[in-house]
Amino acid sequence: MKTVSIMTWYSYENYGSVLQAVALNRVISDLGYKAVDIAYDPSFGRATHEGSRLSFVSKAIRKIANNARGTFPANYTDKSQLFNSFVSRFLTLADDLESKEALSLFSNCFDAYVCGSDQIWSPRCFDSSYYLDFVADSQRMVAYAPSFGCDSLEPFSSGDQIASLLRRFNSIGVREASAVDIVEKCTGRKPPVVLDPTLLLEGKEWERFATQISENEPYCLIYLLGSDNCNLKCAQEIARANGLRPVLVPVFKRDQKLDYCARFPIGPAEFLSLVSHANLVCTDSFHGMVFSTIFQKDFIAFERFDPNSSDSQNTRIYSFLEMAGAEDALLPRHELGEWEKHVGGSLDYSYINRRIEAKRSESIGYLRSALAWATADRAGDH
Repeated sequence: MKTVSIMTWYSYENYGSVLQAVALNRVISDLGYKAVDIAYDPSFGRATHEGSRLSFVSKAIRKIANNARGTFPANYTDKSQLFNSFVSRFLTLADDLESKEALSLFSNCFDAYVCGSDQIWSPRCFDSSYYLDFVADSQRMVAYAPSFGCDSLEPFSSGDQIASLLRRFNSIGVREASAVDIVEKCTGRKPPVVLDPTLLLEGKEWERFATQISENEPYCLIYLLGSDNCNLKCAQEIARANGLRPVLVPVFKRDQKLDYCARFPIGPAEFLSLVSHANLVCTDSFHGMVFSTIFQKDFIAFERFDPNSSDSQNTRIYSFLEMAGAEDALLPRHELGEWEKHVGGSLDYSYINRRIEAKRSESIGYLRSALAWATADRAGDH
């Protein structure tokens, strides 16, 4: 059996990152390969952040993690255990590395190398390891659905290095339409847009990963990664207006003080269960929206970032909603005060499902073809 290594985010406690890693590992395994995630701890290196130096997690995510630790010392430990247990059960990992330099040990020992998905290619937090810079030039490299989280590399000092690294790849498929122009400018090749790995599995498959949680009354799940109090207040109003009990997935210190904050630790399995049983979801999270769609839930998509800001990462949200045909789920920031006109109708999942199924078939086809070529025996191989 051919062995395929995967480089992606999975080692910090973000639901979407862990679940997309598990999904890609599962799909590659289902295609007939031995899929192995490289156990890379990005804190070994110092990823370049525009204007500062910090380990691979962006400032925003690091701030979220620190706030959570300060708020839930007991629950946070339980949450960490849930994440660790989930990864241990559902990811096949290569031996732990003791340094960034040790990645070179894997430079020539797999049949093919895959990087993706998530924002591993973000120039805001550049780490060349996620561009497979440690892999020998003789090896074959595939990118599956990485995201840049931006529309252009021009504002970033790492742009030239990123362009050089992209040219080493044999196959590239990107997650957002905005990434097509970036890759084409850097490589001269126009990449296909493929689905986030989580969307390659259907809802019934994800239910096998979920841990059942007892919620005895109808509820609206609120999962907001942004710190905008206006979004939080609006989500609460939407829940109550629909006669639903709000259930908040805790992210910030303030959350624990709210009477509708979940009082139990939430790992990936619990998160899946909360989404799958919700009557409505209010979220500014990309994967919050994705899993709402997977479980065919009505949801409200908030803008986490000011759309007029140069730091906005809303592109991935717009791209996903357009691909899915779920643009009606978007509640723009400038219309928060008029949220009533965005609530009340149900999303047309017969239409959404057809669009996603067609894109799922294309995306798996891309991955199957790219891996078949990458793992094919070459002249001189023994």
